Amino acid sequence: MKGLILNLPIRRRGGALSHKRYGPDLWGFLRRYGIITFYVVSFASGVLLGSLKADRAGEQMMSSLDFLFTTNLSARLTAPMYMTFASSFASNFLFLLSVYLLGLTAWGACGIFIVVLFKGFGTGLCAGFLIINHGLKGLGFYLLIMLLGLFLFCFALILEASQAHSMSLKIAGLLFFSKEGVEPLKVFLRGYSIRSFYMLILATAASVADMLLWTLFAKVFFN
Repeated sequence: MKGLILNLPIRRRGGALSHKRYGPDLWGFLRRYGIITFYVVSFASGVLLGSLKADRAGEQMMSSLDFLFTTNLSARLTAPMYMTFASSFASNFLFLLSVYLLGLTAWGACGIFIVVLFKGFGTGLCAGFLIINHGLKGLGFYLLIMLLGLFLFCFALILEASQAHSMSLKIAGLLFFSKEGVEPLKVFLRGYSIRSFYMLILATAASVADMLLWTLFAKVFFN
């Protein structure tokens, strides 16, 4: 089976037995990518929950969530180009800022999980609502217009969530289990903030992609 580690005895010279490992090192993978994998699964779980909820979502509910997610299609279609960028960037910035700030707290890991799950929920809700109400046209619109910006931002969000999770655990460890206090945090904080700025640049690129695709091609699907 894929992912199985085989530990087979190999006879060396002199009759001594040794063991040789075959297959990927599962524990090494989890140590290196476990946090990212956890947030990918969290996001995917949110998408699934949102898509299941979409058939019961009304227009009023979708309009009220438009600040955080692209749920009010008619308003976005009539908005000027700069407003498309502004609304997309505001939503992306809010999610990234929430994760960044949670990473600066000792209890932030729990809150980061909720933020990522909620973003996945909104993503699934929007996709499900489009497909249920507009069929293949809604599916095509989502794949061709919305997916690129969404993919770029969710990639940035998951990377930010994973480093914020690690930062939160460092803070908790220093506060509760270290005699050095919070002084070593200055070393971690600078690198954490720089990497978060890179994620913000990626989120900005996602908003630019949204602006261009919505402006150029959205009305091909919905006049």
